[in-house]
Amino acid sequence: MRKRQGFRSWLAPHFDRFITLRHACLADYTAQARLLRSFDRFMASRALKPPLRGETLLAYLHSIGHLFQRSRDNIITVVWQALAHAIRHGAPVEPLPPRPPAAPRWLRLRRPYILSAHDIRKLLVAARQLPPAGRLRPATSATLLGLLCSTGMRIGEVLALDVGDLDFRDRLLTVRRGKFGKTRILPLRPSTIAALDRYLRHPKRPMGIAASSPIFVSCRRRRLSHPAAAACLSEAFLAAGIIAPRPPSPHDLRHAFAVHRVAAWYAEGRDVNTLLPALSTYLGHVSVENTRIYLRENGLILEQAAARFEAHTTTLDGKAP
Repeated sequence: MRKRQGFRSWLAPHFDRFITLRHACLADYTAQARLLRSFDRFMASRALKPPLRGETLLAYLHSIGHLFQRSRDNIITVVWQALAHAIRHGAPVEPLPPRPPAAPRWLRLRRPYILSAHDIRKLLVAARQLPPAGRLRPATSATLLGLLCSTGMRIGEVLALDVGDLDFRDRLLTVRRGKFGKTRILPLRPSTIAALDRYLRHPKRPMGIAASSPIFVSCRRRRLSHPAAAACLSEAFLAAGIIAPRPPSPHDLRHAFAVHRVAAWYAEGRDVNTLLPALSTYLGHVSVENTRIYLRENGLILEQAAARFEAHTTTLDGKAP
């Protein structure tokens, strides 16, 4: 049985059951549970006893009005679903006000920031130099970001890894908590497996290497949290002097992995269309169409495709490529 999710308001039993139901459907729902806990904290401070009134919900919508519209959509979806579940099970909640209109598609499909290979090297160097020097945090930051960059894994998948998921002999990593409950096995580069081995044996790492121990940990002997990982990324970006049009996201590293892999295939003259299903499987996508979304309107890939097209048409014209 799963432990309680940390809800504190009088709706906590309903929210606990809602999250447990999502997990029973093999949904990860970690990020969504975090959003619901934020709403629960608002509830605990504004609605001390039943019922939950419409003006409280309107006040909450006003409190998140400063967020990017796509972020607001994500929050509202989770909160409205959880409250609808609570109402169906008898919670004293007034009828929900109409949901604000969803963000237009061009806003919901936020264009990722694709780091160059040079940017990635700068990012990892900066991560190794984060304060406090000589402690575990710089090693955690560099190893975590390095794994994200070299595998394209989702941040939730990386943070859920246990030591037993690593096969050092065959250089394999088992992702047991993938999206939609999918498990997959990823081959790793020798340099990646060596970096993970060094991190696990770091003298400041406060946990052992038992199979059930989390790989990435904090100095408080806990599994590294999503906010702590996001803070490492933001601080490393700032220290590396990387100029981006918006705050960085761990998902940007996943996009960068996919784009650079396909660009390399183009440069090597490989048949990208036949290789995309393999990339889709590696990334844990349900279908190859999800992978194609990562690659649309990308300048690096378009440049490689144009070079291949030019070489092909030059050959057809009877000229030396």
